[in-house]
Amino acid sequence: MSGTGLSNLLFGLLALVCYGGATLLYVTWLRHPRVSAGRLATLLAAAGAVFNFVFLYVRSLALKTVPYSDLLGSMALFGLFLAAMSLILETRHHDRSLGAFLMPVSLFFLLHSFLLPGGTPPPPEMRGSIFAFHVTLNMLSYSAFAVACALSLLYLVLGRRLRSKRHVLNGPVSRLPSLSYLERAARTSIGVGVVSLATGLTMGFYWAYRVWHEQHPDWLLDAKVWGSVVTLAFYLWVFVRAHRGAAPGSTAKLSIAGFVLVLLSYTAVNLFFSKVHSFA
Repeated sequence: MSGTGLSNLLFGLLALVCYGGATLLYVTWLRHPRVSAGRLATLLAAAGAVFNFVFLYVRSLALKTVPYSDLLGSMALFGLFLAAMSLILETRHHDRSLGAFLMPVSLFFLLHSFLLPGGTPPPPEMRGSIFAFHVTLNMLSYSAFAVACALSLLYLVLGRRLRSKRHVLNGPVSRLPSLSYLERAARTSIGVGVVSLATGLTMGFYWAYRVWHEQHPDWLLDAKVWGSVVTLAFYLWVFVRAHRGAAPGSTAKLSIAGFVLVLLSYTAVNLFFSKVHSFA
């Protein structure tokens, strides 16, 4: 293994260890809110995000292009975005409770990026700023939809607990954010995802028209393209519906269903149905 490969492996493993430690400490803090556990969880999450970034940077040096032009790299980027969004929400609202739900997902995707077979060098055409922005914005949208899904799950669980006869909130549940905050934050996350995905798809269409019009003339019929368009249309409908006063509970359920659609488009469609996409 080359020096670059060893460095890449080292930084990836350090990110995994930090994400794993942060996950355990966030869950511990949610059950027993000790200041030391909460601070150490935040520190490990931030360190993991830094190591995750360096992992992707070293990979980009080896590939001589964006490090997430394949499924392996895009999963690592997904983990980085989720960790960053978790830290941003924690800093903005001074609330660590979401870390117990978002950090395990970061750990999951980074771990799966290690379990996937090593990526081969991407074709020469998969380079350039337009391609990089296309993939980056798509992954940012997927991360925003993942956050919206986590917030929606919390909304439904907390709402059900409040409606039950045992309406007194105690223990870990008492440290979760309010329903109004969860509703607003989920709606904002969906909005960020819609804008990012729309922009990313527009750049992808432009890039594909310039690069693939001769090599892959039927790229517009690819399953991944249509899967992304359907995902965008679904979330746009959910977002508009929510802003027009739809019941928050139904919006939360649709947000969860939408993320299942994202996961299918991101994994199954990429791996088994798409002929030209091996990336996000």
